[in-house]
Amino acid sequence: MSHILVADVGGTKLATALFNQHQQLLIKREVPSDISTRDALFHCLINSFELLCMEKKLSFKDISKVSIGLPGIVDVQKGLAIYQNNIPWRNFPICERLVEFFPHAQIMMDNDVHMAAWGEYNARGFQKETMVYVTLSTGISCCTIVNGEFLRGTGLAGEIGFNIVGHAGETLEESVAGPAIEKLGRVLLGNSAIRLKDMMELYYKGDPIMEKVLQQIIDCMEKQLHQMILMLDPHCIVLGGGFFNHQPKIIEQIKEVIQQRLLRTPFEGKEQIIESSIRKAEAGLYGAAMK
Repeated sequence: MSHILVADVGGTKLATALFNQHQQLLIKREVPSDISTRDALFHCLINSFELLCMEKKLSFKDISKVSIGLPGIVDVQKGLAIYQNNIPWRNFPICERLVEFFPHAQIMMDNDVHMAAWGEYNARGFQKETMVYVTLSTGISCCTIVNGEFLRGTGLAGEIGFNIVGHAGETLEESVAGPAIEKLGRVLLGNSAIRLKDMMELYYKGDPIMEKVLQQIIDCMEKQLHQMILMLDPHCIVLGGGFFNHQPKIIEQIKEVIQQRLLRTPFEGKEQIIESSIRKAEAGLYGAAMK
C-alpha cells in the first residue's frame, strides 16, 4: 500500500486526486457535487476515487491514506462533518463511512481552509513560521498556523467573514465575498444577469463603475489584513481562494494601500509578507496529501 487518495468537497464541485508515496500528484479529476442527499454525495466521492484508481490500474487495497477537506464545521477527532451550509452532511460520520471502503488505510479529514493552508505552508517549506491563509470566493475565512500547528481556538477560529466592517453592521462576507460583489455590480451596472467574471473583464478595461465596486474589496481587505499584521506579526499572509487566485492585480492594489498605512510605523514594509497562493486551486489537495 503506497498511494494516497484526497478530496476537496464543495457544494458545487468535488475535486479528487491520487498521490504517490512521495506526495507527488499523479492524477486529479473534478466533477459536479451531487448534493441531492447525503448518501448521493458520499457515493459521488467514492465513484470519483474508483475512477482515479482504475485509470492507474490500482485497487482500494493499494491505498495507504485517504484524506479529505470539507467546508464548514468539522470534528477532526471524531471524524464528523458537523455543519455545512452548502452540502447535506450535517453530523455525518464521514471517516466511519470511508473505513467501510478502506479498512486498512489511514483516514483523515479537516476543514477545507485548513487543508489549503497546510498546502501553502508546506509549499513554502515552513516548519516553525507563523502563516495566515485567507480564502475569498463565495465566502471568506482564514486559517492561522503557528509553529506547524493550527490555531483552532475552541473550534471557530478564522471565521473572519462575521467581522463587522460597515456602519450599518455589514459583515466582511456581506461586503467582499463573490455573491456580494456580484449583487452590488448588478445594481450599479443596471444589469441583473451579468456575472462576476464579466464584471472583472469590465474592471480591467477601466470601467469606472467596476472600479468603484472593486474599491470596496480593496478597502475592506486592507483593514482586515492590517489588523492581522498588528495582532500576529506573521511571517506570511497568503491570499487564495477562487477570487484571489485569478486576480493578482487586486492583491497588488491591497498591498499598495497597506504600504501607505504602515509608513513611519514599526511595521513599515510588512506589506511584503502578503503573497499570492502558490498551489492555487490545488492547495487543498496538496494539503490533504501532506496532512
